This record gives sequence, structure tokens and C-alpha cells, in this order.
Amino acid sequence: MFKVYKNANDLPPAWGEITAENHFMKRDTLKKLEMVNPCKQQYHLHEAKKMALVVYELKLDLFTFSRYLSFKILVRIIGIPLSVSSCGYAIGDQENMEDFHQYIKSLKGFYIILNTQDELKMARGDTLPTYKLKIRWSTLEDYISSMRSNYRYRLKKATKRFSDVKMEVLEDNNLFGEDLYRLYEEVYSRSNEKLEKLSMDFFRRFPSKIIKFTLNEESIAFVQLVEHDKELVFLFGGFKHQLNQDYDLYINMLLEIIHYGIKKGFESIDLGQTAEETKSKVGASKCSKYMCLHHSNSFMNFVLNRLVSRFSYKDYRVAHHVFKGEEDEDPAGEMS
Repeated sequence: MFKVYKNANDLPPAWGEITAENHFMKRDTLKKLEMVNPCKQQYHLHEAKKMALVVYELKLDLFTFSRYLSFKILVRIIGIPLSVSSCGYAIGDQENMEDFHQYIKSLKGFYIILNTQDELKMARGDTLPTYKLKIRWSTLEDYISSMRSNYRYRLKKATKRFSDVKMEVLEDNNLFGEDLYRLYEEVYSRSNEKLEKLSMDFFRRFPSKIIKFTLNEESIAFVQLVEHDKELVFLFGGFKHQLNQDYDLYINMLLEIIHYGIKKGFESIDLGQTAEETKSKVGASKCSKYMCLHHSNSFMNFVLNRLVSRFSYKDYRVAHHVFKGEEDEDPAGEMS
């Protein structure tokens, strides 16, 4: 039987054993999220069959990925109460997958399961893919040199534009101020794929590294990173949109993340979701993600199955051959 917990403090050691591979499902991480992003979190655990899932509530626009439709409704989400690409469930033994399906179907109400792979046999649509970069270079210069000429030229051009910008890692995240938070709000307000808006308290209290970029002593951008074993994860960032073209802010933010990952010896970098074109042009590979929908009402579930394509994200489908040794012809041409 599943047992439901409403407080991460109450989770038994079995939770940690089942979710060990997912940094964002660790008890300490979930405890922090309860403080900085409370959204009626629940934790469902079946110790004997080694199954665990995180559930939270969110008022969501079902047609987030549509330009023309909008319908906001309170839903329960199986996922991490944070806009990351990790899924919110763990199954220790794949032989229990059918039991997991049946448990989700037994839950009352409307559920969305975010960032799944292809193992759940439910009404399914595409959601934002994540972009990952495997690190195989010892310096940033080696990374840039490994690129085909058009991409290499574009990044060198971007770094020259950034020569007057200073970078620093915040010694204490409590130094994350209103100026940086406004940069996050600016990016959030421009986003076409909004989920939840995080508070300034989140950036100050969630365990992470924050790199600040300044120009003439003014904050113009930041990135927030999480170090998880051998992988570096890009969580959130912000930047002055009006300066983006003149200073290639976003490209340089990604380059600094890559530089940080190389220096610190990480094996891979999760550059997160959104901005697919730019991330693919710095050499990151797309990892497709899906979302599954289920409603306990059979008629509503039938409707969801028919409409799931309307909820789905239409992703960026151009293939970029960024590095030497990849295909000789690049249909996408130079970086824009």
C-alpha cells in the first residue's frame, strides 16, 4: 500500500534509497522547496515495491504551448515543484511499472505527470525538451576549438562583445538582491511557457551557486546552478533584454556555465529547457520529454486523450552539426 506524507521531514529512509538518482527528489531538497515554494506538496511512497512520487497543486493554463487558446484550471502535478526537467517519480524495480500505472489511475481528480520518458502508457504529449552537453574538453578554449568554423567564429565574436563585463560567484546567496530578481522577472514575463513564478526568497535560500554579471557596476545578468554529483544543472537566470543583442548576453551566460562546468570537472551539463535554438548551437543535445494526462472521470479522460495534442509543445526540430567530425553539411547554417 502507498502511504501519503504531507511533510518531507516525515519521509522514512526508504524514500532516500528509492530516489537516490534524482537530486530534486532528495528529502533535503524537498524540505527546502516546502519553505521557498509551498504548493500543497504530498509524497506518496510504497516501500515494499520501491515506488515514490511527488504531487503538488498548481493553477495551470492547459494551453500553455498554444498561441491562441487559454484555459486555467487547478491541477495536481506529479513532478518537482520547481521548473526543472527532472521527473517527480522513481520506481526502483521496473517490474512494478504496471502497479505504478494502476496507482495513478486510482487517484481522484485531474493529474499531469511532467517530464516523463516513454515508459508511461497514458494519454501523452510532448513537453519542453532539455538540452545536455557532455564535457570532453579540459579548457573552454579546447571546447571552442573543437567546433566547426561558423560556430567557432560566432562564439569568439560573442566573447569579444563581453570583454567589459565582470563575473563573480556570490559568496552568500543572501546577497541576491532586488536588482537580480528584477532580471528574473523580466525573463519570466517574456516567457511563452510559464509555470510558477518563484519568489526572491527562493534564490536566497535554495542551495545553489549564483554567478552575477555586471557592466559598469550595474547588474545585467545572472545564472543559478546546482551541482549534483558529476552533473551541473542550470536552473534559472535573468538578463536585461535590451542589452542582449549588443553584448550577446544569453550566449555568454551559457558559455560561462560551460566554462564553470569544465573548470570544476563535471562530466555533463544540463542546460535546462527553453531557448532550444541557442542551446543546440552551443553543442548541447536534445533530450525529449513528455507529459502524461489522466482524469479519474472516464468521460474527461476520453476527452483528454482526444485533445492531448493541443496541450503539446511544438519543439525546435533543426539539427545543428556543431563540432568537427559531425556531418559535413549543416542545414541550419551559421548561428544567428
